[in-house]
Amino acid sequence: MQADLRHTRWLWLILLLGLALRLAYMTDLPTRALFRHGGGGDSGWYLVNGAGFYSGQEHGWVLGLPFYVSAIPTAPFYILYTGFFQQFLPKHEAIVAMRLVQAFIGTATAYLAFRIGWVITRQGRTALLAAALTALHPALIIEAGTIATETCYIFFLMMGLWLYIEYVVPAAKTPTPHRLKPAPAIVLMGIAFGLASLTRAVFLLFPIGIALHFLLLSRRGKMPNGPRRSLLLLLVYAAVVLTWTFYNIGMWNRFVIVSDQFMPALWRAAADNDGSPQENDRLLMVHSDETPPADCTVDCKFSFDTETYLTGIQATVNGDITVFLSRRWNEWTYALLQPHGTVPLGKVSVMAAAQNWLQNQRSLSGLLQLIQIEGFAPKLVVWLFHYAALVLGLAGMWLSRKAWHLTLPLVGFVAYTALVHFILLALPRYLFPIELPLLIFAAIALTECHTRLVHKRSSAKSESSSL
Repeated sequence: MQADLRHTRWLWLILLLGLALRLAYMTDLPTRALFRHGGGGDSGWYLVNGAGFYSGQEHGWVLGLPFYVSAIPTAPFYILYTGFFQQFLPKHEAIVAMRLVQAFIGTATAYLAFRIGWVITRQGRTALLAAALTALHPALIIEAGTIATETCYIFFLMMGLWLYIEYVVPAAKTPTPHRLKPAPAIVLMGIAFGLASLTRAVFLLFPIGIALHFLLLSRRGKMPNGPRRSLLLLLVYAAVVLTWTFYNIGMWNRFVIVSDQFMPALWRAAADNDGSPQENDRLLMVHSDETPPADCTVDCKFSFDTETYLTGIQATVNGDITVFLSRRWNEWTYALLQPHGTVPLGKVSVMAAAQNWLQNQRSLSGLLQLIQIEGFAPKLVVWLFHYAALVLGLAGMWLSRKAWHLTLPLVGFVAYTALVHFILLALPRYLFPIELPLLIFAAIALTECHTRLVHKRSSAKSESSSL
């Protein structure tokens, strides 16, 4: 606790700087343009379906774009989030309000990184560094202004992990009047994890791993009442997640748990020619008995069954599993090595230009042209943060191995997300959330490197003085 008090001022400075950067970035971002057909991408889709959800209609149009409330394919939280603000505010002001909320919860995520870093290491410097890396990460700053799921999903994820690591995992701690007891912490953790799943469906099975961690700690004598606590977590988590299931059964006679996109994501993982939703519909139509209506436009709604996707996967892979594995490896490694958050900084790919320079030119003039690419400097910072998280994060995992009972949930999330997206569709933005735990481990590695460097210098000085 003393370390917290000593570093409070630095923490406030980091959080205020992180908030200021998020607010500054979103100042000139477009708002109503996100609703334009084809121009808003995923952001426009979330906004249109959010407005449609609260409209009271099963199907309709918002600014020329269609919505189908009875067949929402994705996890629902972010749709409800965007629609909530549109109920009370005009389009421009609603988007501004969404971004403001995301700026604050993005900053709060940096605080959660501080708390997790502090609990694991009991070192104020490490905790502050974890907060700084999170608050100042360019991609996280950009995401706060993006109408997409990342900011909310990462916040719920970090909230659940923090509650678990700080209030549930330690087996014995001196109780204080202000300390949250394990049972309410588990309830809040189940709610946070439930909201995370309702924001990003890929998270659905991860809490089962946390429940197994309860049991592992119980067997090792590090957690009393492990089975009961595990059951409590799963009950609360299921109660939150199944609200969407019950809603769909009651309103539309449709059974869905969080999302119905598992088979589409698996098919897209196998396919080598997937593209826009309309292009994917045309590709799948070959394997389906469904025929488009005579008045069908690009906005027609199609629903393919599991057999159609399996037939499409089989036709793509041609029965050769090595083709599938090779394709998955190439897509997965690209998604892991390509930083998320560079696209808003400029349309020209720095990676492609750098590869071209290395392979063909290697001249000073070519290097100058590379440096002058639009957004080169901020993209370079994104790359530095990304690879620092990957390399130093892995080092930090190893250095903190003695505190495995605290770090295993973080390591587990990284491994879980990476494995799931090796099987399903992998994009840089899908793997991006693993950077949050990795940033905490990177802070551990950097602090350890600094400590060893200082010790080495002091040892060298003592040796020279003795001579």
